[in-house]
Parts: sequence; C-alpha cells; structure tokens
Amino acid sequence: MSSKKIPNVALNEPGKKVIMLGNEAIARGVLEAGVTMAAAYPGTPSSEITPAIAACVPFHPHINVEWSVNEKVAFEVAYAGSMSNARSVAIMKHVGVNVATDSLFEAAYHGVRGGMVLVSADDPSQFSSQNEQDNRYYGLHALVPVFEPSTPQEAKDMMKYAFPFSEEHNSVVLFRTTTRMNHGRGDVELGEIEKPDREIGFDFDRNRWVCVPSNSRPQRTSIIKRMEGIAEIADDFPFNGLTISEEKMNGKKYGFVAAGIAYSHLMDTLNQFGLTEKVSILKLGLVHPLPKIMMKKIMNSVDELVIVEELEPIFEEQFKALAFEEQINSVKIHGKNIIPQQGELTPGTLNIKITQLLGIDYTPFKAPELDITAPPRLPQMCPACHHRNTYWVMKQLERKLKLKFIKNNDIGCYSLGVYKPLEAADTALCMGGSIGMANGFAKIVPEGQIVTALLGDSTFFHSGIAPLTNAVYNQNDMLIFIQDNSFTSMTGGQDNPANGIKITGEQGVKIDIAKVVEGCGVPKENIWVQEAYEMDAMMEKMEQAVLAKGVRVFIAKHMCSLQEMRLVKKNKIKLPTVKVDPEKCIGCQICVRKFGCPAISFNFETKKAYIDQSQCRACKTCTFVCPSKAFYVAEE
Repeated sequence: MSSKKIPNVALNEPGKKVIMLGNEAIARGVLEAGVTMAAAYPGTPSSEITPAIAACVPFHPHINVEWSVNEKVAFEVAYAGSMSNARSVAIMKHVGVNVATDSLFEAAYHGVRGGMVLVSADDPSQFSSQNEQDNRYYGLHALVPVFEPSTPQEAKDMMKYAFPFSEEHNSVVLFRTTTRMNHGRGDVELGEIEKPDREIGFDFDRNRWVCVPSNSRPQRTSIIKRMEGIAEIADDFPFNGLTISEEKMNGKKYGFVAAGIAYSHLMDTLNQFGLTEKVSILKLGLVHPLPKIMMKKIMNSVDELVIVEELEPIFEEQFKALAFEEQINSVKIHGKNIIPQQGELTPGTLNIKITQLLGIDYTPFKAPELDITAPPRLPQMCPACHHRNTYWVMKQLERKLKLKFIKNNDIGCYSLGVYKPLEAADTALCMGGSIGMANGFAKIVPEGQIVTALLGDSTFFHSGIAPLTNAVYNQNDMLIFIQDNSFTSMTGGQDNPANGIKITGEQGVKIDIAKVVEGCGVPKENIWVQEAYEMDAMMEKMEQAVLAKGVRVFIAKHMCSLQEMRLVKKNKIKLPTVKVDPEKCIGCQICVRKFGCPAISFNFETKKAYIDQSQCRACKTCTFVCPSKAFYVAEE
C-alpha cells in the first residue's frame, strides 16, 4: 500500500459522499467495476478521466493504465484486455472515436469476453474541438448499445453497471458524455470496489477473433440478433424512467423526453416553473436501442411531446418513425423545431422554449448593463511559447526569399497561430492532416510556392508517421515542421513518447523524433534539429531547410513554457529579467502588432513598449525580434 494520500477517487469507503468532477466519477465507476485495463489518448473534455484512474494504481495495483499514442491504439489495447477476459475501458473525445472506428466496428462483430466500454466525450459548442459531432450515431452505425448519464452520481453508477452489461450481452458498450457532464461537479456516494476475481488469459479462439469473411459473416447475423435482444430488455434498463401525468395545461397534456445533461437541464426548468408533476417525463439512460414500450406509452398519454436533445435529432427521428409505424396520430412531436440543433443546450434556452410552448409568462433574466467595454481578445499562445518563434521565422523567410508558403497546420496549441498577429496557418483539418494534405499540395503547386506542414510532437506520434512515409515513398517535395515541446500541451500537458514518461509517473522509453523521421526514409542531410529559443540559428537553419528539395523535416525543440514555469517555481529558479530600453524603443510596435507575445504591451502615452514581468518567462526572443534592439537582459 502506498504512503501517498489517497485521492477521493481511490477511497475504499463505501457509503461516503464526496464532491467529484464528472470525469472523476467516471473513473470511480471504472475502479468499482474491477477494471484491469485502461487506455486513452488525451482530448478535452475527456482528459481528466485517465489520470484519475492512474491515481488509483498505487492503492489498487491490479489496474493497468496507459496513454496510448492515438485513439485507435488505445481501443486496441483495451480490446486485447477484453479478449483476455479482463474488464477494459478505452477513453477519448468524440473526434478520437473517428480514429478508433476501424477497430470499433470489427470489435462489435467479435463481441467481448471481459466487459469492454468505450468512452466518447462529445463537445457541443466546440469549446475545444474542430467540430460538433453526436457520437450516439456510432451506436446505430456499429450496432452497439449506447449509455448516457445525466449526473456525476449516475455517471459512476452507470459506468460500473456497463461492464457486467457488456459481458451479459457480449457487446462493447459506447458510453457517451458531453462537456457539461465531464466538467460539472456533484455529490457522489462511493460504492464497493470490486476486485478482479477471474482467470485472465487469451483463449486462442481464432474462429472468433480473426476477421476473415468466413468468420465475420455469421458474426454479422449474431450482432443483429444481439441488438434485437438488447432492444427487448431496453424498457427494463435501470437508468431509464417514465412518469405519466394526467394533468392538462391549456387543454392539453404535455410530455418530455431527454437523456444525459439535457435531462438535468430539463428537470431544472420543470422544477423552476412547478411543472414536474404536471407533465409526463421519459428519462433515457440507454440511448440506443430505445425502450419502445415506454416510447409508445408516453406518446399515447400526451397531446404534445417535446424531444429535448443536444445536437442531432436522433431521438426525434426514432419517435416519429415509431409513431408512424404504430399509427399513433394523436400526438404532436416537437424536436428541432423548438430545441436548437447547434451548440450546447443551456438552461436559459430551455426556460424560454418551454415557457413559450406552454404559454407561461416568463421574462428571461437580463444582466444589468455595465459601463465597461472589454477589449476584444483573440485566443493566443502563451508567453515564451516556442511555436510563436517558428511562425515568426517562417514569415521573415517568406519575405526575405520572396516565396509563398502553403502552411498546412495541425491540431494543437500551434493552431492558435491562425489568429492575428501571426496569421500563420492556411489549412487545418484533423490530427495528422497537415502532412497528409501537404502530400496533395506538393503535386500541384506552382513555382515559387513552398508546401509546408506543421504539427506537434504528440500529433506526430499520433498520426504523422504514416503521411510522412507516404511523402518519402512518393517523393513529394515538402517541408515538415515538427514542434517538439515534449508534452501534449493543448489538452493539459500530458506526457507522451517525446519525454518518455508514462502516465503513472514512471520513466518509460523516450523516443527520438529525429531518428523516427530518419527511419521513415528522410535522409540525414534533410533533417534539422534546433533549439527554438536560439533565433539566429533558427533563421539560418530554417533557410537551409526552405531552399532544400525533397522531403525535409525541421524539428524545433523547447519544453512547453507552461511546464517549464512549473519546474522553475518548483525548483525556485530565478529567471533573468528582460526589460525595454526606452531610449532605444522607437515605438514601431512590431513586438506587439506583429510578434504578439502576451507579456509585451505598449504605452500609447509614452509611445514605448514595456514588459509585464508577471507574464514574462525570459525566453529573450524579443531581443531578436526588435529591430532597434531595445529589449535587453538586465544585469542582476
């Protein structure tokens, strides 16, 4: 037993109530279910789940947990555990499931031995994502059941329930959450922690596990029957619930259907207006397949039914289809004609829509107008972020060499380079897409244009190696920038192969990106590795890279400045002080209007730049950027 303080998620105190983040509650459910294998790739809003599981390892060492290099690998790691009769979970955000689907769809055919859950954390309103995507559809497409909790307590209980359910029905379970569920907090009553008590080991059943057509055809028949069986018991699912009211308002009986956080918001609205006992309510926890008996009962019991769901009209379409099939013509079904299809569903929106429908007098709260005008502020990279240095040098070289770069960007902190003042991204599609698209542009660009791709170290390991290999194989002329800051920074600074530290804090194997690049076939003379704070050398070496031909890779290295500052504070390191010499500053504002470091500001009265020392991290890049050499390192 570890001497460390036991975190709440790992406490072995059944009945104790603690306040938990939704993601911590999910991790607690994983622990209580006796899960042996957990694998994930970090992505908001799912990122806190796996570290919470890892925090349990010192106290519950039966758990194996890892950051995998991408979501497909994470799913396969977990599924190998399931094949070996170990309860397993794979964790990712919604777009990560896109990466894992090749494995998910075939695993759905094979089924499970140990219970297997795939967590999909969806992100309505795109708080940290490139799209809005409703992954309930994957349940319909892959023919797997989908669970969706509405509170942290239910998230814990439902996750624990998902594993025996998976085993009973021989199916992967898709466990869908949304941002408000993941990052909300609530009371959670801890339950019993189940210790694994089963024989773990692969069964060598090649007729089941090998996906050749002769095996998959009968599995296709089985998976259809499996889903039919789950549909038959959907009305008995313990996290579904139906209450019927006979009361009328405006001469009509009303009903509501919701799941997940939309249900929690719905109940807040109904409670606020005293409607809870006056309307019929179908609460869904199993969101695929839907409980048809309950569906028919609520439709036959009301005059108007409102389907409250975030994003796509999945429930709405199924309710309308069932009403048509069963000839239930007496009910009017509302869905996206009332509830928005875009963005996160908020309590304020529900208050307005429901009171309008029911004819309730309601004036939405309007915040008092304050005589304060906040200046607009675009998202920006941190002070001393070395991505800014790379972009700055790229733009100087474009001007110096009179070339035009096609800047294919990837998904990470460096995506913020698209905004002013840098405006250093022309495309961004998905993880690994930068090199993939560069392969295409390289075949069609005219003379005078340089095809570039820019991605981070974690993204390179995630999905950059395959398109790089493609570039080498097809001899596509391009310059690839790999921004090595040794962390998966945008999702919270998780470790990855670039620093070699495992999620448990143990030292794994640190993988040299330059050697991987060379192993993909890029010749040594076309690989440059440079410390990103050494701006003169950055300029010199990057110019060499730009003017070279073929596939070439420029690796800019410096630790993520956020992580570096944590080490500075932990080790009480005194940083040098960078200042502005007002005699030399000519007020050109290149430092603020072109370079854009958040630590640099401009005094419009004195017409001089100055440094906010509370933000400055002494990278000294400003001493290179300033044309009048007004920035300097002060002597101590």
